[in-house]
Amino acid sequence: MNDQELNQLHAAASAIAALQPSQFCFSALVQNGIVPKPDAERLLRQTVQANKTGGPGNQAAADLLAIFLDQVTKFQPPTRQ
Repeated sequence: MNDQELNQLHAAASAIAALQPSQFCFSALVQNGIVPKPDAERLLRQTVQANKTGGPGNQAAADLLAIFLDQVTKFQPPTRQ
């Protein structure tokens, strides 16, 4: 593996390592009602749209964020009694 391939591998690994805990934290905020679901969906939609207009890395991020947006959209908060 050459230096460029190692740098690309490191960049991808770093992005994955940062994205997954961020998704867990964001999900916990929504699930616990700290961030209202409509606000979370709006924020994610804006983030997806902003990244779609960027370079290849941004566009790939938009695709991943769109998957996460779909998961948040499907989430049904428990009913309170």
